Amino acid sequence: MKFPIQTKHKKTIYSLALISGLSLVVFPSFAQIDDDIIITKDRKVELPPANRVFEKIPPIKSNTEGKQMKYTFFDRKPKGVEEVKFSPNVVAPDGGKKPEETETYNNYVTVGAGNYGRLLGEVFLNTNQENNMIIGVHAYHNSTVRGPVDGKNSANMYDKAEITGKYLGQKIQVNAGINYNRDQYYFYGYQRPREDLDRKDIRQVLNIVQFNVGFENTAPNPKVDYSVKTSLKSLKNIYGAHETDWASNFNAFFPIINDKFVAVIEGDAFITQRSDLEVDKRNLFRVKPSFRLNFNSFGASIGFRAVNEFDQIKGIDRTKGFPTLELTYKSPSMFYIFAGMDGDIVRNTLGTMLTENPYLKSQVRLMNTEKSQEFYVGGKGDIGKGFSFNLRGAMGYYKDLYYFNNYTPDFGEALGDTAKFNILYDSLKTQYFNVVLQLNYQPVEMWRTYLKTDFNHYQRRSFEKPFHRPLITAKWGNTLIVSDRLLANLDLYYFGDTYARNPTTQEIVKNKGFVDINAEFDYLFTKQFTAFVKLNNILGRNYERFLYYPQQGLNFLVGLNFSF
Repeated sequence: MKFPIQTKHKKTIYSLALISGLSLVVFPSFAQIDDDIIITKDRKVELPPANRVFEKIPPIKSNTEGKQMKYTFFDRKPKGVEEVKFSPNVVAPDGGKKPEETETYNNYVTVGAGNYGRLLGEVFLNTNQENNMIIGVHAYHNSTVRGPVDGKNSANMYDKAEITGKYLGQKIQVNAGINYNRDQYYFYGYQRPREDLDRKDIRQVLNIVQFNVGFENTAPNPKVDYSVKTSLKSLKNIYGAHETDWASNFNAFFPIINDKFVAVIEGDAFITQRSDLEVDKRNLFRVKPSFRLNFNSFGASIGFRAVNEFDQIKGIDRTKGFPTLELTYKSPSMFYIFAGMDGDIVRNTLGTMLTENPYLKSQVRLMNTEKSQEFYVGGKGDIGKGFSFNLRGAMGYYKDLYYFNNYTPDFGEALGDTAKFNILYDSLKTQYFNVVLQLNYQPVEMWRTYLKTDFNHYQRRSFEKPFHRPLITAKWGNTLIVSDRLLANLDLYYFGDTYARNPTTQEIVKNKGFVDINAEFDYLFTKQFTAFVKLNNILGRNYERFLYYPQQGLNFLVGLNFSF
């Protein structure tokens, strides 16, 4: 039985292939690639995540002419906590039916197991995708009994449950959802041997509850286009820390001369309260009016961003302004060149910091980071013969740029507390350079590959080194359709050298860079039943993303998924 891949499904399959086989994600930087925003008005209703709905694919004639690979930026962020990320790849057989007779599978179940005592389970249940009202339920469990060091002392467990919904009316779309996350892990970066260690003393549990709702105008050719989103998030840990974060976003588009001259208003409101020994109210309000001009090949966006920052404990109540400008050129062959300037205040909350480094000590200091000014230039497009690229270079200044370093409460103590991290802020202006380049290549239908590199340089000011920030990261991802039934993914990831200060000796320590290779193989038994094998860290190196936190060596995951 053949498994032809229809053109309209290639984007979905490619996206699935990129995210499969990954256990880590790229270290974040403030300078990111911004893609074009496209607003579509149609009646198709899909419940995110769209890759959870599998359609049986009707047969079509192969035509390689004019097929393009959608370039995209995909970041992996290596974290101290190890969690195998998995998304199954499903390509269904055609069964000889006509396209209008194809079946749709809105639900699927995945189960898997691996070394380190790993258990994986995931369920997606969705109502009919053709209805105006769609409800989805998602449950997820991923745990290990043992970790890379000291057995159970480096185990982990991640659980998630969520309900999402979408309603699409004649003139409005409503999205809503509620989810609960529970993360359990251990501070295993302590100095060994520690015979007197009680496992309860190094345990951490994060409980996160979030509710969100959004409204979007879907009327065709509206006089005013808009979207409104709001979410309420509550985060608690077992050490008494609690953060409540209410975030709202509003965007409005006012066509003045059709799509040639458009006025835009973007607004954000964040009301945050963090309780950790003391209560601190930290709010941020942002508004950005701008005008967008479109003259076919040439375009421009001119605006001004005003940001008000409030912090009760630190006595901060200030408003900063940042002019924004972007100029673009689009060639007839869809080759884009852009340049501009920007500035902003980047929010740093307990939630965002724990996402980046989960091994933080209690009562860490929280401060926002000011991107005083940024100048950037770049381009993107198709080079031809299956090649496409995306390039962006930026230079700017940060104030209160943050770093992570191991923390010790008593510097006179013989054994410092290497297991927990403190957040360090550079109060001086830090000049930075960032270059991101991604190359994509699709020579044939059976092989898709891309290479992404991210270069970051930070001027040294208050600290000897940019602690735990790498100079360079790189990712090489490949998707291979080996046969009608077998799909393979292979990725190679490089994370450059980082530095830290030893909390006991106060000496600068070099944390060597590492190479991580992962692979995944999916075999399709039927249109609904798939088996997979996933290999992570094939080189078997116990590298350290954060100092004194070795990661798992070679680990594998074997499982099945069934769609219905």
